[in-house]
Amino acid sequence: MDNQKRKICFVTGNRAEYSRIKTVLEHLRGDSSVDCYIVAMGSHLLESFGKTVNDIIEDGYRVDYKIFMELEGREPSTMAKSVGIATCDLATYFENKRPDLVVALMDRYENIAVAITAAFMNIPIAHMQGGEVTGTIDESVRHTITKLSHIHFPATEQSKERIIRMGERADMVFNVGDPASDLLLSTEKLTAEETLNFLNEKVLDAGQEKLNPNKPYILAVQHPVTTEFGSASEQIQESLFALKELKDTNVIFLAPNIDAGGLHILNGINKFKAEYKMDNLFIFKHIPHDIFVNLMRNTNCIVGNSSSGIRETCYFGTPTVNIGTRQQNRERGPNVIDALYNRSRIYEAVMSQINHGRYEPEFLYGDGKSGARIANILANIDLSKIEIQKKITY
Repeated sequence: MDNQKRKICFVTGNRAEYSRIKTVLEHLRGDSSVDCYIVAMGSHLLESFGKTVNDIIEDGYRVDYKIFMELEGREPSTMAKSVGIATCDLATYFENKRPDLVVALMDRYENIAVAITAAFMNIPIAHMQGGEVTGTIDESVRHTITKLSHIHFPATEQSKERIIRMGERADMVFNVGDPASDLLLSTEKLTAEETLNFLNEKVLDAGQEKLNPNKPYILAVQHPVTTEFGSASEQIQESLFALKELKDTNVIFLAPNIDAGGLHILNGINKFKAEYKMDNLFIFKHIPHDIFVNLMRNTNCIVGNSSSGIRETCYFGTPTVNIGTRQQNRERGPNVIDALYNRSRIYEAVMSQINHGRYEPEFLYGDGKSGARIANILANIDLSKIEIQKKITY
């Protein structure tokens, strides 16, 4: 590198992605051999999703570039068009900044633009959390990014083996764990009452109905399944009818993501709350990460189809009901049971989990030291050994 600082670009599109790079950035912050550049795009920049780019800034990081890529509508066609916008903007940014390495995250559709652009511009790509298996379009996106990437940071041994079987160089695949586990294990513990009081005082608007901190709560996160786009409204209805039976329980819903069908789900939740006068149902567009961690830690049960219900809850032994196909075949602990899109099945599963109570915690996706491992590799790996012209290994 001729004593020049290594320029590493991180592109993040939402709150979940930022939680994966936060501890990596913390460990690189003090490294004088590296300059880190952050590009924020996607729902990070939207008020309707809490404008979570501010979380990055409040943590003391400079956002070097912002890409306003999202189009109105949340339809399959707008997802495709948004990827096109991001690709064009990223090409301009990479051309001007000329990073030595680009970090692509996970399996979100926004990141396929990151991988395509960097690959076409002969920039080495490091991919975090490849090799996993799930449902929806994320499955295809994840493996596509893997095949465009040069360095791989899977979170489990199974994922590592899967990446190698896909024809990637074994010496460039590092099982480092999930950096989100770093935050889970270091977040200050709050009681359920303290957590609900925070939401009442800091998040809910004045005049809104308040959570009852003396009652238990269910945490629900249900995102659209893009490959089942036309069924989003019916799917959320089944979940809501099941949760309506929990009369003496706070039901905390985190708004769905920006994928196609997300508006159908959000509108369905709001309409259901009004139509059935479900005063114990609370909808949040954004919850601070440390509070969300404590919500997962203290809830009687988490319900829905978010990866957090599988990846993160195992650390707390939180009972989880995973609905539908979005997380199909993802590695999970015994704290997770599956349910079809059927109100009776969902209700039975929720009651079974509540009656079971806490499970034994399992550290499936990391030991709290993943960020340090990734930072060390990014800063020190010999980039001259990376073959930009990739060759399949079998």
